[in-house]
Amino acid sequence: MENKEESRLIKCSHWLAKTRFAQFAFSSEFRIRASVLIFILFTHLFYWATAWYSPWPYIVFMLFGFWFSQGVYKPWALIIKQSSQPVYDSAMLKISVPFIILNYIALFACLYMFGSVVDASGNEIQGTWKHFYFSTVTLTTLGYGNIVPNDIVAEVIATIQSIIGFMGFAVFAGIVASIALKRVELQDKN
Repeated sequence: MENKEESRLIKCSHWLAKTRFAQFAFSSEFRIRASVLIFILFTHLFYWATAWYSPWPYIVFMLFGFWFSQGVYKPWALIIKQSSQPVYDSAMLKISVPFIILNYIALFACLYMFGSVVDASGNEIQGTWKHFYFSTVTLTTLGYGNIVPNDIVAEVIATIQSIIGFMGFAVFAGIVASIALKRVELQDKN
């Protein structure tokens, strides 16, 4: 009787292993996606947990990340490389692009804490959220004018971030156009 039950269990496990869910859940792609998502969530949790006290822990963490990932532009290089492939992982693009942008915003928010950024009434801004907000407005080049850099350090950081914002959105637009063209080419071939 045990052999029949065991064989049923083995048959069931073999059947489960052949399902799409099992192939997805136990594939290396899933592990990569899960590890990327966990790292991204940890990075942002680390920012919000430490930046209110001091910007240094997050800056050091990001510098180590840039060092071990072989540069500041490595994530963009991977996305550009993947977009040039005929078959790409759209889920990774959907997950990674917004979080790469959020990482840059958080990093520059920490850098702004070293400079003087003032609000419309001339008071220096305090707190993580205000710096994050100013960094977001600067990266997207909106420039509402309610918060502005007040010294040379903040002005240089804002200039660099604005240039990165222009380049980042241009690269992202190029990626989207490349993916759309590749889809049209593949449809024409079929």
